[in-house]
Amino acid sequence: MIRNKSGFTFTELMTVLGIIAIASAIAVPNFISWIPKRKLGIASREMLSAMETARMRAVRERSNVIIQFPDNSNYMVWVDNGAGVGGAANDGVRNGTEPLIRNGSVPAGITITSANFSGNTSFLFDRRGFPLDLFGNPTNGQVRITNPKDGDFRDVNLSFGGNVSISRP
Repeated sequence: MIRNKSGFTFTELMTVLGIIAIASAIAVPNFISWIPKRKLGIASREMLSAMETARMRAVRERSNVIIQFPDNSNYMVWVDNGAGVGGAANDGVRNGTEPLIRNGSVPAGITITSANFSGNTSFLFDRRGFPLDLFGNPTNGQVRITNPKDGDFRDVNLSFGGNVSISRP
């Protein structure tokens, strides 16, 4: 009588598990080093999106839209139209009930190293979509977003024409 044996032997099973363990030992460190680069990319694209949204909103609402970087992890975008009680239009301060467009922050472990627009940490888009400093002068500048652990960074650049781009080292 012939017996039909099906299945794997213990040796075959241990060989496959050994191969999987070796492949995992190689892949996991690469995956872990990939996470900070991903966070940095996400933060820079989010910043680019916030600036483009501010520009579009300024043109659509025919009003100044301010982008402010109060500290090394947060940013605010609002319409400076003087809405509400105590609101003053075009003063560079969010007062009254001026609409907040975005109140964002960068991911944990990522910082806004610098935000420089003609020496200021804030700027505005006018109703035509051009960037100005808070005194009404044309401006350009950049926001540098950094991963302090490895020193890698991305610059979100703003041109005098209002175009926004991301550059890498």
